[in-house]
Amino acid sequence: MLTLSRGASVVIADDDRRDAMTVEDPLKDAGFRTTLITEFDPDMDADAFLASLVGKYDALICDHVLSSHGRVRFTGAEVVSKANLHGEAPLPAVLISSHINTAQQGSISRWRKGIPQVVSKTDLSEEILPAIDYTVAELNGDFARERRVFPTPIEIIDVAPEGEVRQAKVVVVGWRINTPVWMPLDPILEATGLRTESLAGQWLDADVNCYARKAEDLYYSNIALSPELPQGWLSA
Repeated sequence: MLTLSRGASVVIADDDRRDAMTVEDPLKDAGFRTTLITEFDPDMDADAFLASLVGKYDALICDHVLSSHGRVRFTGAEVVSKANLHGEAPLPAVLISSHINTAQQGSISRWRKGIPQVVSKTDLSEEILPAIDYTVAELNGDFARERRVFPTPIEIIDVAPEGEVRQAKVVVVGWRINTPVWMPLDPILEATGLRTESLAGQWLDADVNCYARKAEDLYYSNIALSPELPQGWLSA
């Protein structure tokens, strides 16, 4: 079982030193040892950056947007997701952001499967320690209700293949059947092998955390093309 005792080493990655120090204070008060990373190698991708952390630290706190002071090839969401899904030796990681509910939300959603919780920078002092515990619990298989996945049909309504994060407008039947939401397009393309222009109107089967409170908390996995539904199934 993965444990993270007080006194463990936590690395904080944020290109704004003042923000990094704001995260550091409650961690130090709780007995954690902290290291700050505020500069990033523009030649490193997310995998290389993560490799530089694994084995050196017990946990990671990472800001989402790391490129305000220079070119960075990855987002915090990608690093955090890959850290938490890092095979048999995950690095517990929490994503922090000033961009929740902004245009940057799409780039967070792309990696949401591996991000148990996103903490707003306005709530750091109260939320960062519970978020660490929440993440460790999930990595130990103790998923919160809103993070558990269930098989459900998904209808693709439309696609938006342009922009920084390509998206699909979908209806997740097991979540809210009358509420289309935008979710990442790339996992659908990767799973089905279909071309973007042929996706609208298609039905999928996937595992989705159907108890998520908000659309931006949804994630899906095990995506597959669905067999055709019986005539009039949705109106029954």
